[in-house]
Order: sequence, then structure tokens, then C-alpha cells
Amino acid sequence: MAGRRHPKGPWTRRRSRVGILTEGLVLACMVLAVTVILRPGTDAAHAEAEPARIEDAAEMRADRLEGVARVIDGDTLDVGEVRVRLHGIDAFERSQMCDGPRGPWACGAAATRALKDRAEGRRVICEVLDTDRYGRKVSRCERDGVDVAEALVAEGLALAYRRYSRDYIDEELAAEARGAGAWNGSFDRPEQWRRRS
Repeated sequence: MAGRRHPKGPWTRRRSRVGILTEGLVLACMVLAVTVILRPGTDAAHAEAEPARIEDAAEMRADRLEGVARVIDGDTLDVGEVRVRLHGIDAFERSQMCDGPRGPWACGAAATRALKDRAEGRRVICEVLDTDRYGRKVSRCERDGVDVAEALVAEGLALAYRRYSRDYIDEELAAEARGAGAWNGSFDRPEQWRRRS
């Protein structure tokens, strides 16, 4: 009995081929499973990209902007790709001159420089209040918790824009009393200067 061989019939051969095919199929499934686990497919790529989209949406909501600032002039900046006009102030225009005790000085350039010192290349958070006729987002913007528009008015480099807001009148009156910035001499209000230019 020990030396007896099983006869090879057609069923035995089929079973061997079926067994080989089954083993091959199982092996292929295992390789596929390992490949999917080790190399993420498109679903994983979408899953990783989704949080970034949510984060972007949080930074550009309808009522809030957050991003790195690029200063245009004393009361205008870009936050990311969005043009922002600072709410409640009217800064001296870029090429505007004011009169001081020592003669004319570039109060508009000083206003632009002061906003650059505060915001250029830095992360700002802006509360969007309106959109003006030029498509700019009229916003109250802060850097490290400091209202940048309020600081410009306090330095005498911007005025409270009373036609649109009464928010910075106290800061303007305090700057005038101290003789800060343009209040140390005489000047045209920025809107008067724009009308003449």
C-alpha cells in the first residue's frame, strides 16, 4: 500500500488546474490589497485635500478675511487676492503733501509707510463690513489684535471718515490735541485733495 499510486484521471488533472488557478487568484488579490494599502489611490488623495479646502473656506468667509497683507496706500491693502479698503478712515493720499512747522512734508507717503510698517507681509484678520463701488471689501483689519486703521488715525496720518463712520472720531480728536502727524501743521482733507487732483 505504501508504494501504491493514485491513478491520474481527468478529474484529478482538473482539480490541479483549478487549484493552481485558485492559488493564483488568491495571490493576485493579496498583491492588489497590499498595493491599495501601501499606495493611496484617488480616494485618499481627495480625503487629504479636503481639509485644505475647508481651511481655505474658513480664511475667506463672506464676513471675514485672513491672510498676508500687501499695502497699496495708506488705507488700501490686498489680503491674499482680495482688495480691501480700511473702514472708517481716509488716509492722506500717496503723493499728498501737508504743511508743517518746517515746511511741506510728504504726509501721504508717511501714511503709506506707516501702514506698511504695521501690515506689509504680515498676517492680518479683517472683518468685512461692506463692498464699495470699486469692488473693494470695506473692512476693519487687525494685526496681532491691534486695529491698524485706529493706529493710523492716532498717529495723525489718517482722518476719521465721518461721511461713512463715526468709529475713529475720538482718536482723531486726541491726535489733533497732541499735534500728531498732520495735526502739527495744516493740510487738506484727503477727499478735498482728491477733488483737486
